[in-house]
Amino acid sequence: MNLSRLRILIVEDELVIAEDLKCIIEELGHDVCGVARNRDEALVLIEEKKPNLVLLDIKINGEVDGVDLAVEMNEKFKLSFIIVTSSIDLQTINRIKSIKPYGYLVKPFNENDIGMGIELARKNFAKEQTQAKKDEDFGGYLFKDSLFVRINGVLQKIKHKDIIYLEADANYTQIYTREKRILVRATLKELEQKLSNSLFARIHKSFMINLEEIEGIQTDFIQISGKEIPIGRNQYSWLLRKIKIL
Repeated sequence: MNLSRLRILIVEDELVIAEDLKCIIEELGHDVCGVARNRDEALVLIEEKKPNLVLLDIKINGEVDGVDLAVEMNEKFKLSFIIVTSSIDLQTINRIKSIKPYGYLVKPFNENDIGMGIELARKNFAKEQTQAKKDEDFGGYLFKDSLFVRINGVLQKIKHKDIIYLEADANYTQIYTREKRILVRATLKELEQKLSNSLFARIHKSFMINLEEIEGIQTDFIQISGKEIPIGRNQYSWLLRKIKIL
């Protein structure tokens, strides 16, 4: 994220509010790279315009709301975003907390609110970057392409490339390698954070796969190592955009 002049995407289905946001953001010295009314428009603009900050309304057109879209953005793009909402009930607050936004705006808002929200997002981003640099310099992993799993009291190394897919099993995860199946006491989400984004993809709430091991693709499942693994609709669309099709 450029910390002086931001490229901001607005996801808002009320055009009057979207236009107000656009005017205020530009007056604050930032660029608005697009306005999306729903999930599909937002994903297209993210791919095309490469924003470094998204103002994301919770209530948008379509079956997918802003919180679900934020989850998808986190998985695919690791984008910074500010949540925009007109509701601050407990349920909404809990949903917002779960997606860890860089800030939030409560309607009705004014120029000061938007300016402070953007500034908070920039500070949070800078703080994360500083911490990431420290981790890289002093606390990085020794084996970046491997996991160590405790088997019968011994920590055994499993190379990422040898993992075919992973399957959630409550608070455990089944890891399927070329030679064996390993049950580990860790959630799929925890393992997702430890594996390479370029090699692995979470294609379903219960499955993560090694992309190099894909043998075939259908609209509702992936063929991998002789097994049909379910794939979500959004993940299927994402996968098609990432492969070469003749």
